[in-house]
Amino acid sequence: MSLLPNWGFRNTVHATHSRETIKLPLKQNNNVESNRTNRDGNDDNFNQIPLTELINQRVPQIRNNAKHCLSPLLFTGVLQNFYVAQANYCQSFPVLFGRKVYQIVPDDPKLDSDRYKHLHAGQFSVDFAIGLENNQSGNIVVDGIKDQFMKRAKETLTDDYPEVHHCCRYFNDGEMNQLFDTWSNSDCTDDERGIVVIVPALAGGINEPQVRSLAQHLLSKGKHVAVLNCRGCCRTPITTPYLTSGLDTDDLRWFVDLLHLRFPKQKIYLVGVSFGGVLITNYICEEADVGNGGMVTSVVSICKPEDFMNADHHLTTTYFGKIFDKSTAFSLSKMLKNNRKVLSHLDFCGEKEIKESCKIESGREFADKFTCKFAGFPSADSYLMAASPIMRTLKIKTPMLILNSLDDPIIGSHYPYFDVLHNPYLYMATCDLGGHYAFVQNGGDFWYCDVVADFVDAFDDLVDSNRDIDDAGFHAKQTDFRERVMLY
Repeated sequence: MSLLPNWGFRNTVHATHSRETIKLPLKQNNNVESNRTNRDGNDDNFNQIPLTELINQRVPQIRNNAKHCLSPLLFTGVLQNFYVAQANYCQSFPVLFGRKVYQIVPDDPKLDSDRYKHLHAGQFSVDFAIGLENNQSGNIVVDGIKDQFMKRAKETLTDDYPEVHHCCRYFNDGEMNQLFDTWSNSDCTDDERGIVVIVPALAGGINEPQVRSLAQHLLSKGKHVAVLNCRGCCRTPITTPYLTSGLDTDDLRWFVDLLHLRFPKQKIYLVGVSFGGVLITNYICEEADVGNGGMVTSVVSICKPEDFMNADHHLTTTYFGKIFDKSTAFSLSKMLKNNRKVLSHLDFCGEKEIKESCKIESGREFADKFTCKFAGFPSADSYLMAASPIMRTLKIKTPMLILNSLDDPIIGSHYPYFDVLHNPYLYMATCDLGGHYAFVQNGGDFWYCDVVADFVDAFDDLVDSNRDIDDAGFHAKQTDFRERVMLY
């Protein structure tokens, strides 16, 4: 590691992975060097490539000791994040989105399904990327041009839903069918144009330039992009008295199942940013528990808090951490107030409690008063420990790229290095600099957006999703004290 990892603009990547990573099955007629062996010793019809080699060949930006430069004016993680919060990105990354609101009605049979054990009635929204304002993407529906888009936005806005970001408008069922037909009739073959689901940070969404930049880079690679908004986030009203927690993965599961049913031959990828990374990690671990991990081809997490307890300690014991913590508490309190009519029916979330929530100055205090109760835990500490992805890192059985930084002013740098070394499905790229999913380069774009697009593109181009991954029988197992605590 650098002697001064938290200061400067010349950035270094430090890769962590197991000695023998998983071997991915390659499509035939590929042009990459590979392991031409299989379990039967037949090297004529079964090509494989280790995850590390795939990354070295197709995503060289995150090789061990790879170098890149960030903006020299933003030489600490704190400056990186302050800049992103204050800079004018309104005209940057001009991706247009169509929003679909998905309703889970009280009599939905899935509410009683074993597959959706914690699905609640209510609604969440998904913003589908439909192209660029300048019409250069090649992934455009009929109204992709900006002026036509804005005219249609006024026509589709109703009193039932709030106005959304200027780059987004509501889609009706007919338009969604048209978009999905476009996805089905792409010029590329089905398994070459993957579907990428981005799960943003807490209270984030397409209002954040990082999410729009991710969408733009993925569109440029010919991918289909959808941004899933948690309940209450990105102007998605809460309609039933329930808030999303880090353990609420059923909305994501519901949507992935919908995509898999509608596009059975196309690969599905998940990209989670900060809190979104927590949700996708917990989701793929749950899917692995029931042997259903093949629905998602690979995942990427960007600056996710691996250990909520340690992240909270970092926030409450550092000067700038306290500033960010107070800002997070303010956003959460605002979400309560915006949805007070629905939430105030609860004993612990009445009008008095919502009014006093403005006095909350930390995310942990908010979790103790509200989130833990929604999630069914007695205290913030018990909830934060249970929701932390670090508790289940060794359960992951989906190829995963973990991106983070050592100067993150919000979550700190407590990363599961030893667990990653033991799990062949994981590749962790830790940078000296970058802040909390900032990584701002000269020109204002974000370094990791190219990395994510190249990683997804490598799987689309090379990996044969019809064959099994060779993980050499990897299975993490806890052999003792299971009567006291059961982790694996």
